[in-house]
Amino acid sequence: MTPNLNIRWLDPTAVVIERMPDSVAVRIRLPNGEVYEDVQFARAFPLSHAQGYVSVLRREERDKLVEVGMFRTLEGMPEPSRQILEEELDRRYFIPTITKIHALTEEYGQHRWEVETDRGKRVFYVRNWRDNVHELSPVRYLIVAIDGSRYEIRDIDALDAQSRAWLDKLG
Repeated sequence: MTPNLNIRWLDPTAVVIERMPDSVAVRIRLPNGEVYEDVQFARAFPLSHAQGYVSVLRREERDKLVEVGMFRTLEGMPEPSRQILEEELDRRYFIPTITKIHALTEEYGQHRWEVETDRGKRVFYVRNWRDNVHELSPVRYLIVAIDGSRYEIRDIDALDAQSRAWLDKLG
């Protein structure tokens, strides 16, 4: 049975997205007068369709986000609003690319990664390898660290032999 999905489609030409005064938080004003503060944006298809299907989320409870609506496209959105939305998406989807693995060890049930990325050296931890390392293609992987940060291996075959050896140890 298909669930009943009621998506509220938002018109990008009719909304105002702005930073709240003296804050980094963002609010959205809808054409019907509704205003939602401290909103977040998420791509429905971040890898395959990054410029469309952007969801607007508001915090209902401490750890619960509720969708306000979704943009099919960002075309026609006023430039100041689009700039803020894109800044927020860039912050959410900041994904350094791993170019070398210096060490990959297990500590207290977590995997400690010491890597070189296109943004410099990083150390991060991954819990539960099978749930947090996602195969996007036979050679491309997305790794989600404990703190929620994400890292990408674009082509596992392009890594040096030692880096691939570290990954082979994980099985």
